[in-house]
Amino acid sequence: MALRNSAWAFTVWDKEMLAGMVRVVSDKVMVASLQDLMLLPEYRGKGLGQFLVKLCRQKLPDGNWSARTTPENYDFYIKCGFSMPDANNATMEYDGYILSKTRGDRK
Repeated sequence: MALRNSAWAFTVWDKEMLAGMVRVVSDKVMVASLQDLMLLPEYRGKGLGQFLVKLCRQKLPDGNWSARTTPENYDFYIKCGFSMPDANNATMEYDGYILSKTRGDRK
């Protein structure tokens, strides 16, 4: 039911084995949140997680993204362009709208 009610979901397969997935909750206009980003342990560290995040951000490149996570994943999200504006909060943010405005893509 969660997948059916998500804005987008992406998966990574190794032949017939599901190696990883991510789903996105979004209004498809301004904001989106990464949910349930998962990779089997043997597929971590190969760039697949970053690939999944990139696929998500391509769906809403000028949107503001968030990802609620745990401290062991902070470095991963920073590599994906996210930041942590509040050290007391476990939500990573990617301010696509502000970046787009800075580049001149939005007014």
